[in-house]
Amino acid sequence: MGLVMMIFFYVITLYIAYLVITVAVRHGIDNSEVGKLLKQKHGYQEEKFHPKDDLDKD
Repeated sequence: MGLVMMIFFYVITLYIAYLVITVAVRHGIDNSEVGKLLKQKHGYQEEKFHPKDDLDKD
């Protein structure tokens, strides 16, 4: 029982670390001066997700 709980907490800890690192990197790059310059230089626009366009049109 103790081993299962230890593995469970390990998985939860890894997931939380993944979320924190992902958010920090994404916002860090987007809000940095280099990120802003690259967006202006290349005319970057965020892609908009349209669920009805995501379906297969067979």
